[in-house]
Amino acid sequence: MDMEKLKQWMDIAKNMQGGDFWNNIFDQDFAKQFMDDQQATQSFSSMKGQPRQTEKAEERSFPIIDLLESEQEVIVLIEVPGVKKENLELGLIGNILTIKGTVVPIYPQFNITYSERFYGEFQRQITLPDSVNPQQLNAKFWNGLLFVSYQRTIEKGEIIPID
Repeated sequence: MDMEKLKQWMDIAKNMQGGDFWNNIFDQDFAKQFMDDQQATQSFSSMKGQPRQTEKAEERSFPIIDLLESEQEVIVLIEVPGVKKENLELGLIGNILTIKGTVVPIYPQFNITYSERFYGEFQRQITLPDSVNPQQLNAKFWNGLLFVSYQRTIEKGEIIPID
């Protein structure tokens, strides 16, 4: 692909996303994971024939989520183990759902010798498939799971008679 065509594609993408296309692309979790995978592949291929000294622990976003969709409803299932409802905050701007919170150690008087759990403040942004108003969202907290859902509004166009 020549540079002129690439510039045209970039302009089209920029116009479709209101000028923030590349920032939105590289802010997404899949892009971060892709970039990490690419770096790991490059570092592995540069070490041909040499054993790896250290394995990078798999980094995952916290909290982990599931996004479920049907024609009538969207559900975001957010896993926040050990977090109290009072330590969570939800926000919505356009179709970006933001969850913030704090994971407090269960035994703060003890020193952590080894841990695989996440502790501290977190924030995660989730792109919803539709733009919704905050009043349309329902949020329920149950056993360390936060369920955020909304009903999709199905717009049926009017039939216009043709003369």
